[in-house]
Amino acid sequence: MKNLLLLIVFSLCAMGLNAQSTLEELQSQKAELEEKRAAAQAEADGYSGEIASIQDELDKLAGWIKGFGGNIGFNFNNSDNWVANPNPNSSSSSLNVTLTAFANKKGDDFFWNNKAIASKSWQDVNIVEDEDGPGLFDQSTSDILNLSSLYGRNLSNSLALSGLAELNTSIENTLEPGTLDFGVGATYTGIENLVLVVHPLNYNITFPSEAAKALGDDISTTGALGAKIRADYANEFSVNGRKLLWSSTFTGFFPYSDTAQIVPDSEGNDFEAGLTNYTWINTLSFDVWKGIGVGISMGLRNADLEDADKNQKFFSLGLTYVL
Repeated sequence: MKNLLLLIVFSLCAMGLNAQSTLEELQSQKAELEEKRAAAQAEADGYSGEIASIQDELDKLAGWIKGFGGNIGFNFNNSDNWVANPNPNSSSSSLNVTLTAFANKKGDDFFWNNKAIASKSWQDVNIVEDEDGPGLFDQSTSDILNLSSLYGRNLSNSLALSGLAELNTSIENTLEPGTLDFGVGATYTGIENLVLVVHPLNYNITFPSEAAKALGDDISTTGALGAKIRADYANEFSVNGRKLLWSSTFTGFFPYSDTAQIVPDSEGNDFEAGLTNYTWINTLSFDVWKGIGVGISMGLRNADLEDADKNQKFFSLGLTYVL
């Protein structure tokens, strides 16, 4: 019995010593692997800098760098004698198309960036069947067209003297309303994926809408000097191994002088409408399969001369394709 107890104690001690040895070995292996990983990460970081430098040279040699993306949202509903529906016989349909394209050229001491944003939405609701009624494309709900061309001469790696021309209007009612800008100043590119334009010398021409001109005989196209600010940001993220693309554009004009016009609103009340205006457009695209995915487009705009100092908004959700 005594020998059996000694055997059990010896076995337990041997197991403990073996476990301790195994634990120390595993800890040593872990430390060794972590050291190798740190060394590999440092080496990879070095390669990243070299790759970025080579890519910069490739961009210069390639000439124009072009890209295109789009968002299509649609919705179709129909009910035929569905009694539970408040409108048993009705149909509705909506369609939104948003397109973004760019063409950029980069040299040793200059850059030239061109960008186009276009968005158009339609909606049709028929409570009672009417073959002669308006169709989907007869009733537009949002309409945006923004074209810009930015040229810069580098003063340093992140700062350039620049000139910008920008048209901000709609596709269907071009320049009714709309704004046209020409200006010079500086562009900052020191933040990755961001191009920030600040032009203190900018001439803005504001074109009122037909609706605004109909409310007041004195409302007319007006030009003024002021400051122009534009920021373009684009980045790519990874969410659960899928690409998420975010594109954002903010553009605004702020006049130096008092250029207000007296404008009557829809209720007949007069207010002073200045030329200050800004637009902010965002597009999010989540890649699901080979560039096809789900996207969201949304915009915010404020322009006194267009809508009595009220914020204008639009939103769409649908399928996307990024090239």
